[in-house]
Amino acid sequence: MSHASHAAHVATLIDDLSDVSLAQLADLREYAQALQLEEGTVHLERSIRDREARRVELFSLLQQAAFGPPLE
Repeated sequence: MSHASHAAHVATLIDDLSDVSLAQLADLREYAQALQLEEGTVHLERSIRDREARRVELFSLLQQAAFGPPLE
């Protein structure tokens, strides 16, 4: 992988991680509101768990890409 494509890959992972984190934050805010209104939260709980799993996966990929072995 060339330096430019590696940098682009890292940038894409950062963008994806940011998007997932912002969506997860929105889900958490909606969850808090639903709790206050005593509304159902099952779909929000599932969404929060799914986004957290995706965030962990993206963060792992970012760590590997950014801090892994040097390019040859």
